[in-house]
Amino acid sequence: MSTWVDTVKHELAVDTRKLIAYRQTLDTTNLHQAEESDMVGEMISDMHFALEWIRRGRSPWSRRGVDQRGVYQRTELASMFPSIVPNVAELTNEDRHKIIDILVSLSNRERACFLLHVTKGLTYADIAFKLDVSRTSVQKFVERARIKVQQRI
Repeated sequence: MSTWVDTVKHELAVDTRKLIAYRQTLDTTNLHQAEESDMVGEMISDMHFALEWIRRGRSPWSRRGVDQRGVYQRTELASMFPSIVPNVAELTNEDRHKIIDILVSLSNRERACFLLHVTKGLTYADIAFKLDVSRTSVQKFVERARIKVQQRI
């Protein structure tokens, strides 16, 4: 017997496939269509997120049934900079500028992958989907960023 939830999941999956097919027909060399392709890509990402949330019954970012992302966001970035940030609550403007300088030293891809992973708690696969790169590339970007951050501290 099919429930309304099954119906919603099916409709979301079908519509997502239609959007993916539509996005593939767009010519990204055309500026207008490239912008539309980006917008459709964001829609697809949101639909994947919603579908995963419905399938799991909780946020796709939650681990072991508990959404610990907020705690992770506050502590993980600070743990990367222990000599600069002894206590997250005592962050000074000078500390903020040091962190910004370190993050600016990363390449755009390294910075994007690193921040999405560390501050948003996204998995390598989620980041790869968002940025349209492979999961192993994301892993390498994050690893390189961690090394560079450690070297700059």
